Amino acid sequence: MYSYLTIDEGAQDCPVILHVPHASRYIPEEVAADFVATPEQVEVELDRVTDVGTDTLAAAAREQSGARSFSVVNGLSRLVADPGRFYSQRDSMDASGRGAVYTRMADGGLLRPLGFDDASLKATYFHPYNDAMAKLVGDRLRETGAAVIVDIHSYNNQPEEYRIHAGKLLPDVCIGTHSVHSPAILTDTAARIFTEAGFKVERNTPFTGVYIPMEYEMNARVLGIMFEVRDDLLEPGSEAASRAAAALAEVIRAAEEIAGMEMGRPH
Repeated sequence: MYSYLTIDEGAQDCPVILHVPHASRYIPEEVAADFVATPEQVEVELDRVTDVGTDTLAAAAREQSGARSFSVVNGLSRLVADPGRFYSQRDSMDASGRGAVYTRMADGGLLRPLGFDDASLKATYFHPYNDAMAKLVGDRLRETGAAVIVDIHSYNNQPEEYRIHAGKLLPDVCIGTHSVHSPAILTDTAARIFTEAGFKVERNTPFTGVYIPMEYEMNARVLGIMFEVRDDLLEPGSEAASRAAAALAEVIRAAEEIAGMEMGRPH
């Protein structure tokens, strides 16, 4: 098992997996040694790319939903390796220096040296992560006949690179979907739950897609949905954070039910 993942077991008859890939800022010293960016620049980049509050959100929602779901939390920063890169995106993201292993920062500056060989980092961190997630998904399929990955992220209030309308806030919640893995009943239910909880919800704006381990891409028994929550709504102890956790808990319960329905699986 990949040692940097914290996996909390759920009920054996539950297909739901909460996935928190980007909450950590931890970078092992041997990985940081390859950076050409200064420590100060790395700290700024960590502020940009860390999904603040998502581990707390997932833990609270899981507890409120009865702790039936499985939970996976990545203990490494995405500056080590980014498991959230979808396989269909990886060639284009690698070309921009923002693929599975980042070579450039968000502002275009170098994080790692030009010509950096990322094979070792992928072998040590990226592929074992995928393998661990694939095993968990496979276990859920064998036990329940389905799996549902609920992928949890957050984003900054108004980052320039995500701006939709100048001077306006991004949506409170973005729901990312996939044509095969995200049936309408799942995405419609999730959107309704968060809207009724008082959040402004957009679909696939500004982010789209869902995380699915490579072995299960296009497998319709594996469902997936991505949540991006604006991080100013996840301040610890805030009323908005409490509403978000309650809404996510309701989504978890609904996802478990939907996974057992034939209409919940795309064909």
